[in-house]
Amino acid sequence: MSDYSDLEVHPDVVLVRGLIESDRIFAEERESAAVDPERFKDAMRAFATGVVIVTVEVEGGLWGLTINSCCSLSTRPPQVLISLAHTASCREPLLARGRFGLSILAARHRELAELGAVPGGPKVVDAFCERLPDGTATVAGALAHLDCVVKQTFEVSDHTLVVGLVRQAVVGEGGEVPSDPLLYYDRRFRRLGDPL
Repeated sequence: MSDYSDLEVHPDVVLVRGLIESDRIFAEERESAAVDPERFKDAMRAFATGVVIVTVEVEGGLWGLTINSCCSLSTRPPQVLISLAHTASCREPLLARGRFGLSILAARHRELAELGAVPGGPKVVDAFCERLPDGTATVAGALAHLDCVVKQTFEVSDHTLVVGLVRQAVVGEGGEVPSDPLLYYDRRFRRLGDPL
């Protein structure tokens, strides 16, 4: 017999980290945005990021999509997190195949980044890529490349968050981290400046 047999729990609360809290996750009502979406975009312009291209093999070709919504999620096991709009041309093939590549771009890849960032249909990026000895496709001259399998997905608003388990990591030429990454800041591609 439980010592808490007389405890009554309201149906809209849950146990979170040992505490009883309101169940906001499953609430039917959605809160309206606290900020105008354009104002939010303006604020995010102040956040400088690296630039990666997500690649997925489709019918013998390689499709690419430029994103800056990519981050390291964990090191044990090595995992990354990417965010794909539901309208992204490579989203469905990536989810169906269950495997994707992430190439971290150098400043010299600006043309490729611009191609992969154009809204609309698929972007074939074969001309920018090379094959590693094991057959993995990577952007030629990328600062680093991660070969990933889809571990989990989460639907959030109009995006799919994809957790990728990293199966292979290739860093620069000869394992050295190159020093000329492509950056995205204030809605423009940029180069890295001098260290502070």
